[in-house]
Amino acid sequence: MPVIANIYLSDADSEKCLQQITRAKSAHLRWRAYAQALLAGQEIEEGQLPLEHTECQFGRWYYGAGQALSTLPAFRAIESPHRQLHQISLDLFRLLEHGETPPFWQQLLGLKKKSDAKKTALIQQQATQLTRVSAELLKALDTLEQQLKSAG
Repeated sequence: MPVIANIYLSDADSEKCLQQITRAKSAHLRWRAYAQALLAGQEIEEGQLPLEHTECQFGRWYYGAGQALSTLPAFRAIESPHRQLHQISLDLFRLLEHGETPPFWQQLLGLKKKSDAKKTALIQQQATQLTRVSAELLKALDTLEQQLKSAG
């Protein structure tokens, strides 16, 4: 019976945890794809991109069944990037949804507000950060997965 940080897992439990981690990774990748679709100007359905870190499918696993692994440092390392991702997505949502519409005459002439370039730069910066933190989260999940596999 593998022992990891005072957690005793049967081979079946260890395999179940590994399957949950695989599903959690898939859930995160779907969430990230929806965030990227939103950035690309595509419409997404309500609920596909939960802004609250406890409401996404990954968060429900992490704060639910995943808590069985909460004594593992690799598991605890997941929380910070996961929270950061949701903060970044909230910031992006605010930038994308609360843009000011230029006056009619500027629209008619095809002129953009001076702040558009600044807003675009902020959106790009947040998008880059989203990609970086997502990679950090996936790396932390890989570490957790390796910890479970090596204990078996």
